[in-house]
Amino acid sequence: MTSANFTSSDRVRGLPHEGNSARDQSTLDQHARLGMRAQVDALKRRRILEEAKRLFFAQGYRGTTMEAIATALEMGKPFLYRHFRNKLELLVELYDEAIALSEEALDAALAHGRDETDIIRIFVEHYLHVVIHEREIVAVFFRENVNVPPAELARIDEHKRVFDRKLRAVIQRGIESGRFTVSDARLAAYAIIGMVNWSYQWFRENGPLTTAEIGKVFSQYAIRILTAPNQ
Repeated sequence: MTSANFTSSDRVRGLPHEGNSARDQSTLDQHARLGMRAQVDALKRRRILEEAKRLFFAQGYRGTTMEAIATALEMGKPFLYRHFRNKLELLVELYDEAIALSEEALDAALAHGRDETDIIRIFVEHYLHVVIHEREIVAVFFRENVNVPPAELARIDEHKRVFDRKLRAVIQRGIESGRFTVSDARLAAYAIIGMVNWSYQWFRENGPLTTAEIGKVFSQYAIRILTAPNQ
């Protein structure tokens, strides 16, 4: 079949029309603008959350106002209210972020650990890094739960229970495989988590050990807890 068999209307239907091309480009440009706007909004929310975290840590939730956050950002209060309805919404989002950081530390260990011992080692080192380097949000998490509404607290507590169950499951598997000798996976999990959680209180940047060094020591302590002889 030669080109002579095509009619003019066939050629119009078969090739991109200049008007369609312009509309397609306009749609692409609009999507690009929307994507860029979403990124800018995300950065603004991040700035607000970082400042709220800093002030909640330094002054407490009740001692911090939306006006104080706006002043620290050198922005007006309308800027804040375009992204967060109130101070409580900021607190709840920081709680969600703290939970997510904990979950990421455990999930990374589960993904990369060769066995239960290796999972615990990786988890403790990663989790300690989170607790120390994100100690402002960790402190807010432990101090301000009295200010979180019951419904939100119940949702957050469910995340904590899921986290605890996943860690206990690792320890239980270690017990069943003979790697761990501890008799109670639940108590062992609480001992390890408690040891790491408290580090946000005493760690100092100018101390004798780095975060990585403390992480290695704590991971050794965790393994000793799990492999201690039963009395």
